[in-house]
Amino acid sequence: MLSWSAHVSMLFAEHDVLDRPAAAVAAGFAAIESWWPPDALVDEWAGRVLDAGVAVSCLNAWGGDLAAGERGFLNDGARRREAVAAVERALAVARRVGARRLNVLVGRELPSSARADQIEVVVELLRELAATASELGVTIVIEPINELDVPGYLVPTPAAAASLLERVGAPNVRILYDAYHVARSGLDPVAELAGVGDLVGHVQFADCPGRGAPGTGRIDLEAFVGALDALGYDGEIGLEFDPAGPTAAALAFLHDVPAAAPFPASARALGDPAGDGSGALAQPGWPQ
Repeated sequence: MLSWSAHVSMLFAEHDVLDRPAAAVAAGFAAIESWWPPDALVDEWAGRVLDAGVAVSCLNAWGGDLAAGERGFLNDGARRREAVAAVERALAVARRVGARRLNVLVGRELPSSARADQIEVVVELLRELAATASELGVTIVIEPINELDVPGYLVPTPAAAASLLERVGAPNVRILYDAYHVARSGLDPVAELAGVGDLVGHVQFADCPGRGAPGTGRIDLEAFVGALDALGYDGEIGLEFDPAGPTAAALAFLHDVPAAAPFPASARALGDPAGDGSGALAQPGWPQ
């Protein structure tokens, strides 16, 4: 049965970064996922994950300076050694916390070379990284990121990701299918699944437009979950949305979605015994 995973880089932002794994467990989640934790906190963050006893469904490798607009750099041959080192370090953390999937961002088109040449650089590097990840039992997932939010991203749609995976030819390189990015590209997240369903290694959800909680946009979450279930996907759905306030209030929809594992109605977020956000710790959000 499908189940939910809390993306602690966006959810539980009312808690300190290091407290979010435990907050997710207290709220009823059995799995979490994350962007690359702040460098100075990586080791301590991994320790907190283990202390919380929570599974890690997906972890991002470092993708460069996100605030400056970078979204990975696998396509930059001049940074090949840096890219390999970033993935190897992420794999070490994944092994420590038991993460089964590693999201590796491909990169935005560089003006210095042709797009086709950059794709070729990505393909060759992914083959190498896939072999390393396979030895640790980790699946690399490639996320299509829409070009409205991130102009020039090299893999903007599920079809583009499928084409890339075909060229890589590694069974442990799969698609991270994010309903928000698919919808933001002007495509139907349910309809697009039919063309790439057997290539999906992980799923994430935020509503569109706005990247908010389910029900704030136009994506039919029930239809999306039903389509995943029909395809035989039985992994986690990562909730990677902006809760626009205390996380507990944004999770009410989880009790009413068919085909997914039930969510404990009695669970409360860490530091929020009332379940309404009144007791939550006020902390800055995750660095973007």
